[in-house]
Order: sequence, then structure tokens, then C-alpha cells
Amino acid sequence: MSTRQKLLHPKTILIVTGGPGTGKSYAASMIDSSIDGLTLLSYDSIKEAEWDRFGFDNAQQKARLNRFCLEEFYLTLQHMMWQEKTILIEYPFNMSHYDSLKELIDAAGYRAVTLLLYGDWKVIYRRGINRDRSASRKRHPGHLTNTYHRERGVRKEDIIPDAVLTYEQFRADIDRKNYDIRLGYTIRTDVTDFSSVDYDAVIREILEADAAD
Repeated sequence: MSTRQKLLHPKTILIVTGGPGTGKSYAASMIDSSIDGLTLLSYDSIKEAEWDRFGFDNAQQKARLNRFCLEEFYLTLQHMMWQEKTILIEYPFNMSHYDSLKELIDAAGYRAVTLLLYGDWKVIYRRGINRDRSASRKRHPGHLTNTYHRERGVRKEDIIPDAVLTYEQFRADIDRKNYDIRLGYTIRTDVTDFSSVDYDAVIREILEADAAD
């Protein structure tokens, strides 16, 4: 779109979700660059900051820290809603997050529009693996490993990728978690081929969904 748009209802939350490797951060950036007045909140950004702050020595410590990060995310989201900000969130939100998100949305009287990214999971898995292996992409090492302390220094070649799933584990995770959370109006977008995704059409559908009674 050539001009930036604005949502009709300020108390709206846009939710970008989908399995790993579906391009949620890119989709959120496209939305943020096309719609004025959005406040972006990323659960991954919270996790990465706390990973750098505290570090972890094993999968159990990492999981415990992630639970605290999720609580921080919900508290931050609630605070934004109290301020009546127009909010954009992105993460692999799944049915385990549904109740907490719905409770906050309903209590604050917000409208929700969800963008669900999906596709050929074999293609998406390979794309994610290539992303993680690429030296040109600056992905936080905490996503790849169960042992991380920033203060000890991190070299890419020293990272043990013990948090990376096999395709079978990845596919079972997709089925188990169910990213089709159906909060508010849902837009389903196939991202098997990134180059074929029409984000102008996605933005138009978001605006139409927000404007609907």
C-alpha cells in the first residue's frame, strides 16, 4: 500500500501467530509499516532480554525462565490495554495461550484480529533450519541451545544446537499445539512461498475486519 492506514477502533489487538519458521516477525513488520498507531509487543524480545540477563544451564532452567517471561508478557500486555493502546503482538501463540489472551481481551473490551500463518510444513521446517544455520542471520542463540550465558561470550561455532527439533518432533509439535487460536476475526495466510504472499491484501482484510460491526 502506498499510504499508511489507521484502524477505526483504537482498542484493537492484532495477533500474528503460526508455527516456527512461518515468518511472523516479517509479517508483523509489514503490518506495522502499513498501519499507523500500533504498539508492537514481542514475547520473543522479552525472552531474549531475560535470557541475556539471567542465562540458563539446561532445558529445565530455560523452561522455568520462559514461564516467568510469559507472565511478564501478559503483565505488559495488560498495562498496554489499560493505556488503551492499539496493539500488535507476534509469537507462535497456540491453544495453551488462548484462555489467558481471551481473558485479557474480554476484560479490557478489545477487538481482536488474528493473522494465522501456515503452509507446507516440510518446506517451512527446511526454511527454519536454513535460517538457524545461516551465519548471515542474527538469531538469538538462546533459540538454538539449552545452555546459554551471555557474559561468558558466545561464538556461533561453539553453540550446541540441542534445542533444535527434528522434522518428526517439529511436526508433532505443530499438531499438538494448534496455532489456530481463533481470537476475533481470523485471516489465514499460506506462507509456503514467501514471494507469493500478498501482504497488501492482508492489510486490507485487517482494515475491513476492524471496521466491521
